[in-house]
Amino acid sequence: MENIEKQLSRIEEDRILTEWERMIRKYLKLPLDDNYGSHAIVLLAALYVSQSGPILELGMGATSTPLLHRLALKQKRFLLSADSDLRWINYFSSLTGNNTLHQLQYVEIKTEMGIEWASSNLAYYKNWTVVFIDHRPGPRRQFDLMGYSHQSDIVVLHDTEQSSLYKYSQGLLLYRYQYRFTKLKPYTDALSSKNETLIKMIRHLIESTPDYYFSNITLNEKF
Repeated sequence: MENIEKQLSRIEEDRILTEWERMIRKYLKLPLDDNYGSHAIVLLAALYVSQSGPILELGMGATSTPLLHRLALKQKRFLLSADSDLRWINYFSSLTGNNTLHQLQYVEIKTEMGIEWASSNLAYYKNWTVVFIDHRPGPRRQFDLMGYSHQSDIVVLHDTEQSSLYKYSQGLLLYRYQYRFTKLKPYTDALSSKNETLIKMIRHLIESTPDYYFSNITLNEKF
């Protein structure tokens, strides 16, 4: 009986990793490299393991917003993308159109610390399944890192190799379960204050990803 259970477990593991590789090829631009989009594989893993529930994107961009948009529509999840740069809102307005699953919100910033984020009425849900933190101004991130620690299942935090610059240290203390992805810079953290399993799953998926996805040379050899 034990051997059968182990065999079934291996079969399920193989199925998950095969599906994960298909997701990478479908949703990510290969090869993965050091750039503004270094967070993409962590976001993909976070949405893959969580499967359902609302998503909050704090700070839009050419990599994260299209990726989250496609995944939200595929998984039928609500996505709120917010930014303090009106150019991003205008740029992606045609992408979202009248789609009720993906909404955009402009947050006008007038202060150096970005306190306007605190009154920007983003409380669509008491708890977000995934929160992505990559917004401006940088000094604001530490407060939202703390604020969403108990209002989310997973927080994906960008630029964590510059933790002292963004003053992440106090906020990180609120997250019992942490994984730092360091294969690409800027670094990206997957965090949770309450769900160890989700963070372990994200770590397992990313660390099981073949190295050839991260290099032009080996990628060309493989494909």
